[in-house]
Amino acid sequence: MVMIGNDADWPDWQDEKSYRYTRYLTRRGWAWEFLRRNPAFQRDCRLSLEHAEFAERWFEVEVVRSSLDLTQWGLLFRKLVEA
Repeated sequence: MVMIGNDADWPDWQDEKSYRYTRYLTRRGWAWEFLRRNPAFQRDCRLSLEHAEFAERWFEVEVVRSSLDLTQWGLLFRKLVEA
């Protein structure tokens, strides 16, 4: 799922098949669909990633730290405890 990028990254809105997955979205899924398209969220996310630093890797998940706060968007993050 691409969140930030150019128009080529987005499904063709005129192609019904591109959005079949929305038939099965939960409320949380719909919330993400709207949030990821919000230009202000995209800006904040981009800034957060620019200020992020790699912390560790758990299986296939990279844990990063960022000084910017995205909780205003209703996202929950686990606060890392320094060892």
